[in-house]
Amino acid sequence: MQIQTIEEVVKMQPKGLLTIPKNIRTEFGFSENDFVRIKATAGKVYLEPVRTLAYPVRSYTDKELSEFFELDKKLSK
Repeated sequence: MQIQTIEEVVKMQPKGLLTIPKNIRTEFGFSENDFVRIKATAGKVYLEPVRTLAYPVRSYTDKELSEFFELDKKLSK
């Protein structure tokens, strides 16, 4: 499999705004109001699409997870 490189030169606008060229937005599936992760490492900047869920999600503590598993064990008997 060959890796295709797409390269464009864009001009930095006031406040650091950049316009991602349409061919690159299309190739990577970027759409208006999408979130983009920006990573800087080894002197280079990378952009990656971030996929979000349409509903809110929360993290659970270890204690809450243990309680869920215990309840599941009781209900599964």
